[in-house]
Amino acid sequence: MKFIKTIPYVALLLAGLISCQEQIDWKLDAETTDLLVVDGTITNERTNHLIKLSRTNPNSNETFKPAFGATVLISDGKNVITLIEFPTRSGHYYTPSVRAVFGKIYTLVIFHNGQQYAGQDSAQPVESLSEFSYRRAADSLYTLNFQEGIEPSMTKYFMTWANTEYCMKSNDICFAKLVYYDLKYIDVNEAFKPQKELILFPENTVIVRKKYSFSDAYRAFLRSVLSETEWRGGQFDVQRGNTLTNMSEGAIGFFAVSMVVSDTTLITPIP
Repeated sequence: MKFIKTIPYVALLLAGLISCQEQIDWKLDAETTDLLVVDGTITNERTNHLIKLSRTNPNSNETFKPAFGATVLISDGKNVITLIEFPTRSGHYYTPSVRAVFGKIYTLVIFHNGQQYAGQDSAQPVESLSEFSYRRAADSLYTLNFQEGIEPSMTKYFMTWANTEYCMKSNDICFAKLVYYDLKYIDVNEAFKPQKELILFPENTVIVRKKYSFSDAYRAFLRSVLSETEWRGGQFDVQRGNTLTNMSEGAIGFFAVSMVVSDTTLITPIP
């Protein structure tokens, strides 16, 4: 009986708590940094190298905000080249057809909205490519075996099977791109990073492999980027932080100089 008598008091208490609820609208002030974002690499490949410039957005869901109309220069200490924005107002700036040389320090200088920014990098020698390796994964499909070298590096794989019977019978996309990082760091969050999707490809796939060297500063930058992207979501996540940069105050990102070696492989059936 005592339990029954306490029910009205509990009901009144709950009603009082509910009636005291009040909606509070918090006014959060987003920090508007408006930094210049630099993303570009020049290599020993003779080509039109791309430097992408954009401005930071306070909203992470907003699209690429190009930094157009800039004057962009690259100097090796003796020669200065001027980059051309193409298309207009795209924030994409291309060099003439040039190649970087090992042993030189390259300086990127940018003039935008009345401000000047600069960054420097120099290339390290690139290690030779290891023997290309792949294995059978499922039915007539194959996947890559990644082999680490002695020196830190980054290897990009460009794959296409557009001209194969498998592609003609499939409605899927018949090409893929994959980047493998071998930074030579001992990181717990790298060792326990989330698993990547396995890329499968049929016989007669053509794979272009490019291996890039990088300076100590660029390697540290890549490590900071991977810690905030691909290595997140594992068992030992770390607190988020800002990525490193070699650009002067007011800019983020990285201007890199790399040496590259490449090869092309046609995938044939494994006995």
